[in-house]
Amino acid sequence: MPISILLIESDHHHAQAVVDALADPWSGWRVDVAQSLAQARDHLEHSRPDIVLAAQRSVDGSAFDLLRLLDGVPAMIIVRKGAETHAAQALRHGFDDYAVQDPALDYLLTLPAQIDAVLERSSSARARLVAEAMLTRQHRLLQAISLAQAMFIASSGPRAAFEALLKELMSLTQSAFGLVGQVQRAADGHPFLRVHAMTDISWDEASHALYAQHAEEGMVFDNLQSLVGAALVSGEPVLTNDARHDMRSAGTPPGHPPLHTYLGLPIHAAGELVAMVGLANRPEGYSAADVQFLQPLLNTVGQLEMARRAELARSAVEVELARTSALLAEKTRALEGTLASVSQGITNVDAEGRIRVYNRRYLELLDLPESLLAAQPKVEDVVRFQTERGDFGTGFELIEPTARNYVASEYAAHGGKLTMPDTYVRRTHNGRYIEVRTRALEPGGRVRTFTDVTDYLSTLEALRLSESRWRSLTHLSSDWYWEQDAQFRFVRLDGNPYNDAGVPDEMHYGRTRWELPNTFVSEGQWREHRRQLEAHEVFHDFEMQRLTEDGKPVWVSISGEPIFDGAGQFTGYRGVARDITERKLAEAEIQRLAFYDELTGLPNRRLLMDRLDRAANACAREGCHGALLFLDLDNFKGINDTMGHEWGDRLLVQVGGRIGACVRATDTVARLGGDEFVVVLQGLHAEVDVAAAEAEAVAQKVLAALNEPYVVQNSEVHSTPSIGIALFRGVQLPVQELLQRADLAMYQAKAQGRNTLCFFDPAMQAAASARSALEGDMRQGILRNEFLLHYQPVVDEAGKVLGAEALVRWNHPQRGMVPPGDFISLAEQTGLILALGRQVLTMACRQLALWATAPHTADWTVAVNVSAQEFRQPGFADEVLSVLRDCGADPAHLKLELTESLLLHDVEDSILKMQALRTLGVGFSLDDFGTGYSSLSYLKRLPLDQLKIDQSFVRDVLTDPNDATIACTIITLAHSLGLDVVAEGVETEGQRAFLLRNGCQQFQGYLFGRPGPAELL
Repeated sequence: MPISILLIESDHHHAQAVVDALADPWSGWRVDVAQSLAQARDHLEHSRPDIVLAAQRSVDGSAFDLLRLLDGVPAMIIVRKGAETHAAQALRHGFDDYAVQDPALDYLLTLPAQIDAVLERSSSARARLVAEAMLTRQHRLLQAISLAQAMFIASSGPRAAFEALLKELMSLTQSAFGLVGQVQRAADGHPFLRVHAMTDISWDEASHALYAQHAEEGMVFDNLQSLVGAALVSGEPVLTNDARHDMRSAGTPPGHPPLHTYLGLPIHAAGELVAMVGLANRPEGYSAADVQFLQPLLNTVGQLEMARRAELARSAVEVELARTSALLAEKTRALEGTLASVSQGITNVDAEGRIRVYNRRYLELLDLPESLLAAQPKVEDVVRFQTERGDFGTGFELIEPTARNYVASEYAAHGGKLTMPDTYVRRTHNGRYIEVRTRALEPGGRVRTFTDVTDYLSTLEALRLSESRWRSLTHLSSDWYWEQDAQFRFVRLDGNPYNDAGVPDEMHYGRTRWELPNTFVSEGQWREHRRQLEAHEVFHDFEMQRLTEDGKPVWVSISGEPIFDGAGQFTGYRGVARDITERKLAEAEIQRLAFYDELTGLPNRRLLMDRLDRAANACAREGCHGALLFLDLDNFKGINDTMGHEWGDRLLVQVGGRIGACVRATDTVARLGGDEFVVVLQGLHAEVDVAAAEAEAVAQKVLAALNEPYVVQNSEVHSTPSIGIALFRGVQLPVQELLQRADLAMYQAKAQGRNTLCFFDPAMQAAASARSALEGDMRQGILRNEFLLHYQPVVDEAGKVLGAEALVRWNHPQRGMVPPGDFISLAEQTGLILALGRQVLTMACRQLALWATAPHTADWTVAVNVSAQEFRQPGFADEVLSVLRDCGADPAHLKLELTESLLLHDVEDSILKMQALRTLGVGFSLDDFGTGYSSLSYLKRLPLDQLKIDQSFVRDVLTDPNDATIACTIITLAHSLGLDVVAEGVETEGQRAFLLRNGCQQFQGYLFGRPGPAELL
């Protein structure tokens, strides 16, 4: 086996002989030579040989001086021959053996054997000493473990236990310095050592004071770049026997004594680093054996530390539990007080469906007995109780429909199969509404609240109705609501009717009213409006015009009031807007209708009177004449009757256009109504004759223009005017008088043959005045029953009276008997013909009833003429029947005489009226046949009984072949249609004979009697 030998020999030759004898590379023996004790001392400090061979003397001393340096290394002394006594002395002082150096150096032959023997004896002795020392240390270690257990169990804090542990460790390892502490973690996760026990060595005063200050809670070592930190970071033992040259010793705190050797021992428990031991400055250093030797103690300390920590944690938990329990009890009391005071009913249901917690309000709202809840029943038990008591209604109708099935399922104890509604409302028997809200809990169970929302729902309903009324007002009316902010920018619009017409709400938001596009408001109006807004005034009916997207103008009327918050700070405006487009258009239309004719667009009577007044004043100022032209179309009624009013209206429009083309722009063309037009000429000559000539020239121009044919209904129509002219100068005459004069002149033009013009003559005024007076007398005469009937007889071929035609006469108090030709036309023009006609019909029917009482007159008939105005009255037929009933006359003896023009106005209506009366027996006769617009197609459709040949044909029947032919034709036509024929105006026997010969069998005329009172028939 390899052996290292230290030879101490000053004699070089002897030393070399020993080396040669002992050194053997094959056996592994190595010999190191020290020539002096000093060299030997240095060698022993750096290495430990297996055996030392020392010469009795060296250059610097005796071999005996070496003994104190050996430190247990076996040694042999070499003495010279003859000095054996010294060898015995050396053995007594501690050498293990000796060798006698003979001159021949033969002892070297036995020296290896001696060395083996010495090493064997030394090894045995050392093993025995090591075993004894190990036993001693093991015993000491067990004592240390027992002491540590006792200290950890007895001490309440770590300091006392760790100080006892450090004392034992220092003793076991013979270390000069040591520390023990708990390993803890900083907030960032890095470990640090809280030192609870440390050797009180010669630190400087500052370090000593610092340790004393933190001794109780433990001084913190957190420098991980140190020998202590290396064990903290790695969790493994740290061992160094040359600490001075170890870079990690740089982390030693200021004032700490220098480290020569160091052993850092981490203490683990349950895989966790819980404590650490640091030992330093053991003279012989440390080894892995020391780590292994101390590990049982370290393991015990780790377990004890973990147990201590667990106990501390348990104590802390107990303290926290006690604190939490007290807090929970306090909170429970507070919660119970809160639950008892809240306005909601509350229940807590566990995962099994049992009601674990409830409050008093829950019992009150649902009217439940507390005994029912005391046993912590299931929800379905409570629901069953309520259902059987009728709380939900017979079909759960008191539950909101969305939750009806769920509540019913809870009643059936199957609530878990349906989705639980988060919220529903139910009604109680006393009319209160309860809102039920459910919130699920983890891992099961739920909290359910019951709130009386009756007042809330009533408020919501009132709010909904109010909102509905508001929406209805905004949607069904032309008003809409708006709001603006403090800068007068729109922030809200409700009910805008133009939202879909190109003026959307979005166009308004963020803009002021004057920033809106397509508005038409004057600068002055904007200025006044902005002044009102900036003054925070209430404003009403601010009107503005806008254009929609399609260019349609709309008018809006806006009213608003300022808004102030609770602090009185102005926050904006709100108000309503109203669409007044229809009103504006109506105003414009009213303006137009008030001053313009609707059909032709010409000025109407009102505007004409204003223009005429202005023209008269202008003529007075300028000293000139003016003229008033009154136009009336000739026979326009015939055009209306034949072509219809629509085409007549079109003709009137063309007439107005032609008149306007004949005058100057400064002149006025107006339509009074019907077919009457008026032209106002101004600025005529100052001389009356010249002015009359100028007016006549204009009238002739108009006359010529209106004589041109009109194209109506794709055919040419001719119409002529009659024009009356009245000159004026200044304001001597009222405008109404001027208009009347022109009207009289127009009637004079018609009297002169129509299609002409006529200037006003004072004689016309006299005639007009007489006509007006006659109209007044007629009205009074009707009221005074001054009108009476004369009857002209109708006879057959034998001269027998068949009846009579009733002819009206006026017995005027001053004028005497007035013939019908003087007043019938006026009555028709003024409308008095209606009242007069009813009087005539009544008197005729009374006469019929009177005749019916006498045998010789009982079969007589009476014929009554009916005017167009009478017949066209909607209630004409009913009025005739009413008169017949009132008078008691037989309808079969009454004949109504109609004219052709009357029947052609509305043939269908005429037929209906005639048939209604004919059904009851009333007969109809067509008077003056052949003088009007006879139409055979109409004739065959009309329910007539009789035709009357007009006297104009009868008068010359004997002298005019044409009249004779016409008369014969009428007779033949009547016979072919099954109608009777009456010839009017028969005055001679020759006329009667001719007519009788040609088939006419009924006659009326002077030949048979003049019209007279009924009693003269």
